[in-house]
Amino acid sequence: MNPIINTYQMNVGNREFLLADVSRTPGVIGTTKITHATAHPLERPPVTELLYVSDEAIINMTRPAKGDEFTNKLIHQISTISICDDNIKTILSTVSDNYFTYSQSMAKSLQPFFELLSEGIYVCHESKMIPSNGAGNFFWSAYTIRHEFSGSATHSRAMGKESNYIPCFLIPTKNPSEFTDSKVKAQREKLMMSKKVGGLAYHVSGMFSALLDGHHSAAACLLNDTDFKCLVIEPLRDFLYESPEQALEYDREPRIIALSCPYVKIPIEQIPPAILESLLLRRNGVRPKHYAELRKKAGKSLRTVNRKSIPREILLKAELLPDNAAVESAHAVTELTDEQLGALLAGEIKYEDKIIISQNYYNSVITACNYLQYEDFDRFFKFAFAIIDNTDLIATHKYIIERLCGINNKKIHDFFVALIERDDPIYQNYVPQLDVYIKNYDKYISDALIDKENKAKQLNRAKSLLGGEMGEAGIAQMEAIVKASRRG
Repeated sequence: MNPIINTYQMNVGNREFLLADVSRTPGVIGTTKITHATAHPLERPPVTELLYVSDEAIINMTRPAKGDEFTNKLIHQISTISICDDNIKTILSTVSDNYFTYSQSMAKSLQPFFELLSEGIYVCHESKMIPSNGAGNFFWSAYTIRHEFSGSATHSRAMGKESNYIPCFLIPTKNPSEFTDSKVKAQREKLMMSKKVGGLAYHVSGMFSALLDGHHSAAACLLNDTDFKCLVIEPLRDFLYESPEQALEYDREPRIIALSCPYVKIPIEQIPPAILESLLLRRNGVRPKHYAELRKKAGKSLRTVNRKSIPREILLKAELLPDNAAVESAHAVTELTDEQLGALLAGEIKYEDKIIISQNYYNSVITACNYLQYEDFDRFFKFAFAIIDNTDLIATHKYIIERLCGINNKKIHDFFVALIERDDPIYQNYVPQLDVYIKNYDKYISDALIDKENKAKQLNRAKSLLGGEMGEAGIAQMEAIVKASRRG
């Protein structure tokens, strides 16, 4: 039987997306759940959800025993998509190329990918993604060891079930050993020629999506300070119910009011009847034909043979990316004016008789700081420095200083130097931490200068050997020729 793919262009609350009904497909790509036994029959069992491609288990996400839908998950990479069927890999790479490079429509670009998916309903959109694990680590090297990831819970307590957000943090599906400088340079050359690059991501849990294609593009965009955009595919399985208060008003049980995924909540009246029927039939997903084999592979760990280290410049730039707390705060706050920030700095929780963020002053300051780091770095620095300068806000100093210490920036370096020079007893407890930051920043600048000098020497050598101007791609090509000649 041939796959049946029905797509609908939709717009809900100024959010544009493609709704896709996928059926009669072989189910090559998808997720499946594995429930584990527990010692006590009444205890909630741990649940593992696997992202699979064909018979390969790629990513393991486990909700611990006694956890619920608001509990963060343990995540680790099991295998690499690179060992899968060549036809599958070709389709994945072609999707993002067709959409970003050749400007095909979303529906046309995704058509061959839809034919690989497990049966179900999917929301598809183009969105800016963050190539980190939500804690300042570059995504491609953060999942080899199993541990808990903040923001990976099915639902966020901070944002609630009703909020719309982009599942922006990435999980790799390729082995870190597959990273190569030459491929990153090739993608950077495209960006320098004003060509678009992007990726293909599949939402797996909470704020996390698996990057199926575009790993080197993500690194190139990070190095070029360019937004990394992806075609994001989100399974649509959850229902959003009206509140108990609304149901009580009409003396009835709470009704379904929308179909829900992180990106959008689609009102039930806007959903085509065929889609609704299909969702009811496939809400729990379809068990893949390789389920028994996938279950056996669920506990394995990724083998990183001949692992290559990610360049320091990439790792340092990843540290500057917004973390999970900043993104959650950005979705919890719609706007912060300078006047509202001034009121917070003055110790107020209200501005013009309206609560600015929260009844809790400490939470308000922390959320404001996180929101600004995500939305506006200049205002973030100004606000954070003003908080630390205010001795009446000492209760918030520790958190703000720790957040600043996670960012390599000259403004922060200079502010910390000035803070130490004040020799104020209020800040004495933080001096060792500030000293470490200053030393690390000085080393970061020194290393950057050495890298710059080495690149300049490399470029001059290339010019003297071949004559004329030469870019990074040309240098890489010349080095490859030299290496090949040495091997010969």
